[in-house]
Amino acid sequence: SLKQEGTHIELVVSLQDLIQFLRMPRPTIFYFPLRGRAEVIKLVLSYAKVEFDVENIDYNVMKKDRTLYPFGQCPRFADGVVDICQSNTILRYLARKYDLNGKAEADTCAVDMIMEGVESLRIKYVNLIYNDKLEESAMEKYWQDHFDASTTEGRNGGAHMLYLRSYIKESGFCLESGISMADFCLFDLVDLHIRIFEDKMNSIFPDLVEFHARMSELPGVKEYVAGPLRLARINGNDLG
Repeated sequence: SLKQEGTHIELVVSLQDLIQFLRMPRPTIFYFPLRGRAEVIKLVLSYAKVEFDVENIDYNVMKKDRTLYPFGQCPRFADGVVDICQSNTILRYLARKYDLNGKAEADTCAVDMIMEGVESLRIKYVNLIYNDKLEESAMEKYWQDHFDASTTEGRNGGAHMLYLRSYIKESGFCLESGISMADFCLFDLVDLHIRIFEDKMNSIFPDLVEFHARMSELPGVKEYVAGPLRLARINGNDLG
């Protein structure tokens, strides 16, 4: 609570509040031993300088326990306040908790739109990895449908990197007001595509590659991406 005397404001913390804070468990991510959909969660927590634990998922429990895993999916995130699943639900919770939604309601809406755009393209990426297995002709079609400028007006399900590219502002991030959850989602998506289309990304999307480099240097993020907590395995079938 705040106690004000004249122009002096003193923060008063009750013993009960302090005990509750000290008893709060470290955030825990429940997921497979790979980056996948847990990667953005780890990036955000690292940026927020929040230590976290990771527990490998028990697949059978995930599929059977409707209390812990209501949709039979992970990641699952627990921090003593919430115990939730669905990756974008977790990210939106973290955006609220760590002030990554911008400064105004319009910013929050922009973050949500970008996250939806990232999700649209990520679904296509997952299909390329798990169903098409990065087969050469599938990769060529994927690039044509979702990266080539000639297909922005075609039927692409809203999944196109040029749509997302347009959100990079003069600030160097997705919002003029500063770093937001949208930046971490876009960073991870660009990272995935630099891995499989490095030459094309460097030559055709140098601004996104620069954005990726800029995000990689953020305090907390820099240490995470270079450290042992970042897993080498990207996807469950070892492609990507």
